[in-house]
Amino acid sequence: MIAMWDVDFSLALRNRTGKYFIGRDIIRDNADRIASVRYGRFRRAPGSELRAPDGLRRSLIERGSDAEIALRQRLPSGVAGLRARRPVLHLDPYTVRLYRTGPRDLVLCHDMGPLTHRELFDDRVCRLYDEAYRQIAETKPGMVFVSRASRDAYVELFGPLPRMEVIYPPLRPELAAAAPAPVEEVRAPFLLTVGSIGRRKNQAAAIRAFAASGLAQRGYRYVLCGAREPGADEVARLAAATEGVVLLSYVSDAQLSWLYRNAAGFVLVSLLEGFGVPVAEAIAAGLVPLVARDSVLEEVAGDGAFSADPLDEAEIARMMRQLVELEPEPRAARQAALARSIARFTPTAFRDNWSAALAPAMAGIDA
Repeated sequence: MIAMWDVDFSLALRNRTGKYFIGRDIIRDNADRIASVRYGRFRRAPGSELRAPDGLRRSLIERGSDAEIALRQRLPSGVAGLRARRPVLHLDPYTVRLYRTGPRDLVLCHDMGPLTHRELFDDRVCRLYDEAYRQIAETKPGMVFVSRASRDAYVELFGPLPRMEVIYPPLRPELAAAAPAPVEEVRAPFLLTVGSIGRRKNQAAAIRAFAASGLAQRGYRYVLCGAREPGADEVARLAAATEGVVLLSYVSDAQLSWLYRNAAGFVLVSLLEGFGVPVAEAIAAGLVPLVARDSVLEEVAGDGAFSADPLDEAEIARMMRQLVELEPEPRAARQAALARSIARFTPTAFRDNWSAALAPAMAGIDA
């Protein structure tokens, strides 16, 4: 088969969250269609694509790419950008600023947060993504979104593109295969939140809601785990000062599997999500989640989830109590509905959909 795509995986230099795993799986599943993987102006040869540069080389590539993008902020879209012989798959929209993009290229969008929720991001990040999306609107590459919510947000801001599709991320098979390993700091019963710790995920409001719920006095704990991002310091201070709250650092897949299997319920009332993989993971482990109302998390979970206004801490507290007090029969009905919803997120569906997205015809090449 013809190797017809170059892939820009620059996000791997600074990101090890869900974005990284999605990009990694796309490259692994479609290796026969990928000619090279780029990290800024650094290119990996076929067969070594997923070994991102590290150490000094990584630092130099990051700084060089940042400087080049900063320069392009003063230039019209695409001027003097990298010109690739093959179509380029961008695994994050910001890298389009390094290239001369066109209709043969393809851009993966994880969320529209820097434009729809500017208050949650640094001004420089908002400007960068604003310029990237304007370049996309002007040069019209194809776009793949991880949710309908992100696609609709793009269309509302910039209008439709000739090629737009939604491909949901898969549940990670590594997590399903991991043998559960207990977390020493945690004792049941507990509610669980998984996701980057910071303002965007709204854990501070969830902690205050847990305190107001009275569940700590009934013996419940509230366990949170995830990487740190802006706003994590406030969450850490609240966690330390609130009875029953356990804020974990990094946990392994084995420990995460144990947490999912032993929690009394799952809570994620984010202000912004691109998709919300932890909600799907929790459902797969048999948990009923409490999610942010009118968000992509409802798109992921479906009708079986509880929901609350993420800005209403009293409602979050009330729904936390309902979550732990759920009787067996209605719990089973919700679990059945939730299981049907996440049947969309299989590795097979992800692999097949991306294979179709990267087919020769989509790259403008005769098969």
